[in-house]
Amino acid sequence: MIKTPKLALIGIVNEEAKQDFWGTMQQIANIGYEGIEGGQSLLTGHVQENVDRFHELGLKVATHSINKEQMRDQNELDHIIKEAHLLQTKDVTFWWDVVDTREQLLQDAELYNAVGARLKSEGLRFCYHNHAHEFQKVFNGIYSLDILAEYTDPNHLYFRLDVAWITLGGADPAHILRKMAGRVPAIHLKDVYGVDEVGKWTAVGTGMVKIEESIAAAKEIGVEWMTVEQDQLRNLTGMETAMVSYLNLKERGLL
Repeated sequence: MIKTPKLALIGIVNEEAKQDFWGTMQQIANIGYEGIEGGQSLLTGHVQENVDRFHELGLKVATHSINKEQMRDQNELDHIIKEAHLLQTKDVTFWWDVVDTREQLLQDAELYNAVGARLKSEGLRFCYHNHAHEFQKVFNGIYSLDILAEYTDPNHLYFRLDVAWITLGGADPAHILRKMAGRVPAIHLKDVYGVDEVGKWTAVGTGMVKIEESIAAAKEIGVEWMTVEQDQLRNLTGMETAMVSYLNLKERGLL
C-alpha cells in the first residue's frame, strides 16, 4: 500500500511565530500540518517540556539544521547531534552550498560522506537540500547533484529535494525524484508563477510547478515528509499562505 507522506511546514509563519510561538504552532496543527522543519525555538528553556508540548499539539520536528562550519568542527558536530536527539528528529539537513568545479564537488562529497557516517552511527540521517544550481551546473553533461549522489554512500547522504528549485533549474521534479529513489526521505513543496527569473514564489497549487506529478512520484519512492515552503510571501500573509497551500493540496486529493 502506497502511503501519503506526512505534511510539514518551513519558514512561512516565522513572523507570526516570533510574536506568539505556541499560538502559531497551534494554528498550524489545527490546519492539518504534522511537523515543522527546524526546531530551534524548542531549544530555548526546558527542552524536554517544549518537545513534549510540541508533540501534544500533534507536531514533530521533521529535521534539524547544520552548516559547513559545524560539519568541520567535531565539537560543533557533537553539539548538533545532541540537539537532534533532544528534538527527537532523525534527520539533520545541510541547506545550501556553492557548486563551482567538479573537484570542489568531490571534496564536498568526501566531507558529506564523513559527516553522514558519523550521524548514521548516532542513529541520524544526513540530508542535502538542493537549489537550482545543482541542475544548471553540469560537468561532462552530468548534473552536479548526480555527481554528489555518485560519490557518496547512499547510507551516508540523503537528499531533501525541492521541487520548485528543480523546476527553476530546468529539470523535471518527478523524474529526478524517481531517479533518486531510496535516498529521498523528504521533499519541499514550493510553487512559482514564472521561471524567467528567481523570486516569483506563490502558494502551493497556484503556480506552474508540477505539484501533483511530484507528489505521485514521492509516494512511489516512499518519501516520509512533504514540506510546504515559500521563500518570500506574495499577496497573502504567512498564515494565509499556509492555509491556502494546505487547502489546495487537500482539494486535489493529494493529502
